Amino acid sequence: MEDYYSILRKNSFLIGKAFDPMKVVTDDDEIKNWQLQQRRKLESKGLNPDWSHIGIVLDDPYVLMIRDLVEFPGGFRGGYIRLYNRAYLEGGAAGVVMLPEMNNKLLLMYRFRHATRSWHWEVPRGFGEPGTEAVVHAKKEIEEEIEGVVSGDLIDLGLYFNNTGMEGNPIYLFLAHLESVGKPEVQEGIQTLRWVNVSELEKAIADGEITDGFTIAAYTRAKLKGLI
Repeated sequence: MEDYYSILRKNSFLIGKAFDPMKVVTDDDEIKNWQLQQRRKLESKGLNPDWSHIGIVLDDPYVLMIRDLVEFPGGFRGGYIRLYNRAYLEGGAAGVVMLPEMNNKLLLMYRFRHATRSWHWEVPRGFGEPGTEAVVHAKKEIEEEIEGVVSGDLIDLGLYFNNTGMEGNPIYLFLAHLESVGKPEVQEGIQTLRWVNVSELEKAIADGEITDGFTIAAYTRAKLKGLI
């Protein structure tokens, strides 16, 4: 497992700039002193002393969670969690989201998600792969999830941050004009496909039928750019 300091040094943006209002403390002695004091406080309250740990909290094949020692405006210091898709730290896009369009209709998938343990109407998306550009990965996901064939180039809708309070990496949004679509990939929990027009999509969002933030973000960007 790569150590915390190596990750910070290799990805200098994780540390930030000198004028950032929330500064990441990187001095080893200062971190050790804070951890010791915080551990004593937690133990005195009967809380988990591991909450004082600064560094890598979770090293997973797909995500990396770190807890930094952060100095807030005014001088207060505390631990602060950040979550990153590993692909983003290894030269790839963190993730891609595609709003598929064909014959003036937009495509939704009914998909089961483990995190919520429930079904969601959403557009295709994919977790990043190390060293893989966003456009390449986006086309691959469309092919794998819905056997879709993209007509021409994907239209870049810009970047989207899913949770700025915790997730540090941006997600790429695209509009994908399709030539054809096949069957949904049931192995990825996709049950069925549904074609809707813009008004139907908007109603589904307004009524709370669509609750997936990535889908709402892709629709919003495409709509406001006058592309759908």
